[in-house]
Amino acid sequence: MAYSSAFFTGEKIQQKRQIKYVSRVKEKKRYVKRHSYFYMGLHGKDWVESLDFFEKIAESLMALSPHKRPNYKRGNRAATLIKCTL
Repeated sequence: MAYSSAFFTGEKIQQKRQIKYVSRVKEKKRYVKRHSYFYMGLHGKDWVESLDFFEKIAESLMALSPHKRPNYKRGNRAATLIKCTL
């Protein structure tokens, strides 16, 4: 049951094209992809929880380097898309 849940969550993350935020994508010379849907389903949840945990620290770092704000916003958008699948 838990395996199926994590698998389907990982599949949804991949369908929304947010896989690069959760795990490494397949390299050019690699024959098979690096991680399965199960892995992405498990670690997608952990990634979103860690973003919530470090939110205040990230905001203070954004005050120090405002040129990184577009990357931060892109990551937050990915987190909201992944939260929708969980």
